[in-house]
Amino acid sequence: MDSKMLQEIKKILLTKKETLLKSSKKDDGMKDKEVGDAIDNASYSQEKELLFETNNNSINMILDIEQALQKIEKGTFGICEMCGKEIQVARLKALPTSKFCIKCQEKLEIKK
Repeated sequence: MDSKMLQEIKKILLTKKETLLKSSKKDDGMKDKEVGDAIDNASYSQEKELLFETNNNSINMILDIEQALQKIEKGTFGICEMCGKEIQVARLKALPTSKFCIKCQEKLEIKK
């Protein structure tokens, strides 16, 4: 992969990370509400649970982005962690945190 493409993917990763961090900071502002009726409490509990799940997904995505950025710095970005071959540029542009080439990803999904 040429350095221009690598810089483009790095920019995509950094932008996505910044967006996720900003989004999670906004969500942190959710305060406990005063006691309401049972329906209000149930609705609020569902909102908190959904928010927790969303934040958990964001954290995992940020960790994947950090790992991809580290690989760029080490010069190992775009190499499949399973077979060691290059991951297609089109796949990396679509999903820059890809750890596996398409063939290996399919093998992993079949095992599940």
